[in-house]
Amino acid sequence: MQTRTKRPLIDLSENHRRGISTSLQLLDKQLCQWEQWIEHNPAPGGMYQQRDNLSARQKGELRQRISEMRQVTVQLREDLNLEPARPTTSSLIVGSANVLWEMLCELNSTSLRGYGDVPAELAQYLNPLGETLTQRMYEIAKLFS
Repeated sequence: MQTRTKRPLIDLSENHRRGISTSLQLLDKQLCQWEQWIEHNPAPGGMYQQRDNLSARQKGELRQRISEMRQVTVQLREDLNLEPARPTTSSLIVGSANVLWEMLCELNSTSLRGYGDVPAELAQYLNPLGETLTQRMYEIAKLFS
């Protein structure tokens, strides 16, 4: 990439600034995630176990492309006087916990009826466990709010 010595004088509306910033923030958030995957093996969970199938060559190429994309995003940030997002870890946890809480509220026999009849044994087994997960997620969100 070429070295730039002069920033363009571009007058942006706040709507344009927000739109461009949001796109670049979402892009950079994903680049951060990919860097985590390259550098650290994902921690396995009980129901989510990501497998790292990237070769050393692929990881190296991805690192290079991420670096190239970062150069462009930093250039845009500087040239257009954009502000990076600076979310706190606690706000990210609360946000995702609230989304998951809503999903877990439907982990019960009543909601499953949309997929067909629910056996009584499944309802007796699943309903209290779904309630437990829902309550635990609520408690996680409350830790930080």
